[in-house]
Amino acid sequence: MDNVIKQHIKEYGEAPLVIAQVPGTCTLLGSYADACKGWSLVGTDSSSLFVAVSYRDDQLVRLTNATLNDRKRFSLTNIKYRKEDRWGNYLKAVIAILANEGVSFSGLNITVEGNLLYGDNQMVSTASALGTCLALNSLLDLKLSFTSLIRISYQANTSFNNEQCRISDLLTMLNGKPGKILFFDLQHVTYQELDFPFTEENEEYLAVIIDSKISPNAMREEINSKRKAIERAFLKLKELKSGGFLRDFPENELSARVVPLDEEARHNAEYVLMESHLANDAASLLNAKDAPLYGKLMNRVQAGLRDLLEVTCPEVDWLTKRATELSGCLGSVQIANGFSGNIMVLLSKQALPSYISRLEDYEHIFGFHPRWYPYAGHEAAKVVFPEHR
Repeated sequence: MDNVIKQHIKEYGEAPLVIAQVPGTCTLLGSYADACKGWSLVGTDSSSLFVAVSYRDDQLVRLTNATLNDRKRFSLTNIKYRKEDRWGNYLKAVIAILANEGVSFSGLNITVEGNLLYGDNQMVSTASALGTCLALNSLLDLKLSFTSLIRISYQANTSFNNEQCRISDLLTMLNGKPGKILFFDLQHVTYQELDFPFTEENEEYLAVIIDSKISPNAMREEINSKRKAIERAFLKLKELKSGGFLRDFPENELSARVVPLDEEARHNAEYVLMESHLANDAASLLNAKDAPLYGKLMNRVQAGLRDLLEVTCPEVDWLTKRATELSGCLGSVQIANGFSGNIMVLLSKQALPSYISRLEDYEHIFGFHPRWYPYAGHEAAKVVFPEHR
């Protein structure tokens, strides 16, 4: 928080009146389950962004992205989407929606800062909108309900910016806790809070996230294209299914080629249904603290990502394969946390040094210096200054 205060003062010559902090999210399993409205496991991640706000005495809104060293501005009398404003549109959208709903504004100075701003568009837009919403709610004493915070943030992304936004991400950002994850039933948009048992407090097993440090854009275009292909496959399945939930589509009808889908669409649908069901199974394994079986399930999902969905890369394949070769490494899987090429590895604490030592070989082979950290979750989104807010 100190850095965003410093940057706000440097840019505008005054301290912010309100600062909101929003964590990123980490989908451990079920990253593609939205397509079939299945199940997913999502927690808060260590990445975060801050939104700092103060008043101006005119009708301008000035925006500073202190992390990317970029600036935008717009007039409150003419709030429109502009492609060239890029990240600025994520904040502008919230102001536009609130203004349309009758909120009166004076000019504003806004600073955003934090490592989450290096993430993909979907994560950055979701967190930026929610952070702006929280900050303005506090600054203007709007008394927005929990539901209104989600609705406004969601509309800011989908209606104003035409960006993908997941209600499960917003719910996780607002409800996440250290050592906890949320188990989502996406069909009914409900969730349960579960303990995530494989943190540093666990005497035997630990889950760590490995950031492969590949280019942030290396896999984004490919994954976005794959998501669109998945959407098309499930639109076709919806036509073929008579009633019931899509997530319950018989997988054997896909594998036996009973339904008329081309090979790519069949593979996509097979994977998504399998991943969703495994995420559902994983919830009970976490409750039972069954590390070996949870690790096997992680490996099954990773094999599907590689062989059916084909959305891995050589760096990720290398990191996950090394995990399977080590005694004490129970499982590894590519996760969705807004950054390309991040994986989670579940292993015994005794095996951790051996796996980390292999990261030196990774650096020699691929030229990237990977980062790793124990997964533990993060506090929920909130106003962090003034503290009483």
